[in-house]
This record gives sequence, structure tokens and C-alpha cells, in this order.
Amino acid sequence: MRLALATAALLACTATAHAAEWRVQKIDTPARVNAIETVDGQVRVNAGGLWYRLALQDKSSTLTFYDDMPEKMKLPDGASPDSRVVTGKRDIARAWFAEPSSSYDHGILGEKTDPTALIIERTDGSRYTIKLGADAVFEDVEPRLADLDGDGKDEIIVVKSYLARGSALAVIGERKGKYEIVAETPPLGAPHKWLNPAGIADFNHDSRADIAVVRQPHVLGQLELWSYVAGSLRKTAEMPDAGNHVSGSRALKMSATADFDDDKTQDLVVPSLDRSRLRFLSFVPSHEIASVELPAKAVTNLGLVAIENSPPAVVVGLADGSLVVVRTD
Repeated sequence: MRLALATAALLACTATAHAAEWRVQKIDTPARVNAIETVDGQVRVNAGGLWYRLALQDKSSTLTFYDDMPEKMKLPDGASPDSRVVTGKRDIARAWFAEPSSSYDHGILGEKTDPTALIIERTDGSRYTIKLGADAVFEDVEPRLADLDGDGKDEIIVVKSYLARGSALAVIGERKGKYEIVAETPPLGAPHKWLNPAGIADFNHDSRADIAVVRQPHVLGQLELWSYVAGSLRKTAEMPDAGNHVSGSRALKMSATADFDDDKTQDLVVPSLDRSRLRFLSFVPSHEIASVELPAKAVTNLGLVAIENSPPAVVVGLADGSLVVVRTD
């Protein structure tokens, strides 16, 4: 029995060799934390309905009230009420969802309507619309822009949910002057089965952007890595025990990418399926860098704060209304 326990402890230490180096630091807040957003690299914390800047020091962290908070970006005409406009730095200037429909009754994002169109505005001012058929909706809030094929132009990554077959990850790209869905993963197989993207980066060090998604983040929590290769999406890795969404929430960024183990390759941090831990994951090869227990379950987006000569700190709001920073020195 003792040998078995010793062996299990050794394996746990080996699998999470850096876990002991990470610590959880609680931050005093003026009120219950409701949300975390990252804008232009700056982490913003909403406490009691007001927004604050986060300042990270060596021994403590503080919140400073935004007395010059920028005005919220006005949605373009026709945009879905809860859509978020994404801005690009390549050929696409902006993109957003539009034309909400009540045809799908899932409501996993807290609303009973889902958009059925995607509007793409290029840097030259031209606009294109991708409209889905009657069999699907975009079960999503904000499109994601990334150059997946290395041609210098952005593709758009979205969650497309079929009314009868569940969600798929879809890639939209320009082909012969028009935008269309150029690739998608197989749908999950039944209504109300949903997936949530977790990050886009070169996770496996092959000089190609990969898309990390969590399949059914509330009940299954399967983390999958998909690569866009030769015009199709191919699954290249998978791990269990990930949960990057709270049912009914519109916080879809409960994950973040950075080099957490100093191997010059992007890693992923994501809550465990029960959201009681933050898991720092590498894909070269696939393994857990660290697993850090939280004082309560994660419920907000994750934020990253840069630290000189160390991996970035991870900021998260918890179910008890508190705010913590997970960091290593």
C-alpha cells in the first residue's frame, strides 16, 4: 500500500513538475467581481458594476478605478445585440455577427436567439456577408481572426451549431474574391452538444497556427487541438479534463495562451472540467506543466499580466466573488 502511494505521489510530481512553483494570491476588491476583460493587453476587472485597472506588484496587487474608461464600442447597424466586434490587423478590418434567430432552443450563452449571419468588413471598406441555411446558427459571440494558412490574410474561426447535429468548429476564408466556409470539423452528433474555442497559436511548434477547442465543456471537457492543413481541419492532439465555460454565461475566454514553461512554444492555461483548478498545458509533447488548486470555482474570463523574467500571471474571478492571481517567480 505504501509503495503504491509513493509511486502515485512520484508520478503526480513528475507530471506537474512545476506545480510547487505556482502560487495563488488573493486581491482585495471593493465589491463582488463580475467579469474580467482584456483590452489592448490591459486586464480590466468589473467589481460591483464598475471597472478597474489591475496593478501587479511583487507581494501584492491592487485595483485602480477607471476614471477615464473608454466608451464601449458602438455596434454596427444590424449587428446582433450581444455580438462583439473583432478588429483585425491584416486584410480584415472588422467582423461581427448579425441576423439573430430563435430557431435553436439551446440557450447555452444565456440568450434564446443566435445569429445566422457573419459580416466581414475589409480594410478597403468592402463588406461581405456569410449567411447560414435554415439548418444551423452561429452559437457564438465574437468571431476570431487568425492567419491559419500563412498567406498573410486572416481566416475567421467560429462555432457553427446544426439544429439537429450539434456544434462544429468552422473556418471561413476568402476564395476567388468571396468569403465562404472552407473547412469545418464533424458536428458533435446531437442537438445541444456544444464546443468552445480555447486558443489559437502554434502549440505544437510546427510553424503553423493550431486551434484549441473544448468539446462539451460542461459535461465532457475534452480538449482537442485542430490544425488547418491542405484545406481541411485535422485533429492532432487531445487531452481530458478541461472546462472553459459556465452554462448561461457569455464569458467565452476562460483560457489563455503564453509560454508558461520557457520552452519557446506557446502553451495553454484552462480550468479543469469542474473549474476547481487551473491547468497549464503543453503540446510538445502533450502534458500538464502544472495544476493549481483555486479557493473557489473559476467563473470569469482569464486575464494575463506580463511579469519580467517570469511567465505571465493569470487573473481569474471566482464563484465566491473573489479575485485571484496565479503566478510563479
